[in-house]
Amino acid sequence: MTATQPEEDGRTDAQAFGVRSPVPHKLHPTAQKILAAALKILTERGYRRMTLQAISAEAKVNKAGVWYYFGGKQQLMRALLEELVISQSGVFGRTPPEHATLEERIDLFVGSARQLEDRVRSFSAFYELLPEASRDADLHEHLKTIYQAWYDWAAEVLSPVNTTSDYARLGEFASVLLDGLYIQMVVAAPGFDLEAALANAREALLHLAAQGAVESE
Repeated sequence: MTATQPEEDGRTDAQAFGVRSPVPHKLHPTAQKILAAALKILTERGYRRMTLQAISAEAKVNKAGVWYYFGGKQQLMRALLEELVISQSGVFGRTPPEHATLEERIDLFVGSARQLEDRVRSFSAFYELLPEASRDADLHEHLKTIYQAWYDWAAEVLSPVNTTSDYARLGEFASVLLDGLYIQMVVAAPGFDLEAALANAREALLHLAAQGAVESE
């Protein structure tokens, strides 16, 4: 028995998203419990408290079971990164209707103020993992793969049908723009206006998309 259960077509959810990982999102129920326990500890107590003993106690699974399903903390960290950035984003993988306008595509990607607030709450644990992922070469490579999946998806969402314009750079910029908004929301500096920031983000993306379309003609 393994931690994963393949989809009927032979692909895992992670592979469908373009994220290469030995720990896909469709996990065995016990593995899901372990992942949820690790995520809860990470969110409420921080990375240093996310020990094998703490995860085992929270998940009500013995220590051997934790390693049985994930093969070590490194693989668990990989799964946590994917869970936080992909599964819990609340938006990754969604696609607009075929004939959606650019404004509708940008709205889908950027989201509303309430949606961003929900994402940031679930995303806070990511900032606990980020220093570790930045220092560890293997995790860093995995994180880059996950972010590339975001860039590719953003480009797909923002690119109108039958366009000749290159939306890859716009997808990267849009992803970076969202990351910046998330950080500002976490910092919660006095005077930060989320609604105004979202309006500016949409306006910037509209301008860049229009500029790219003109340059491609």
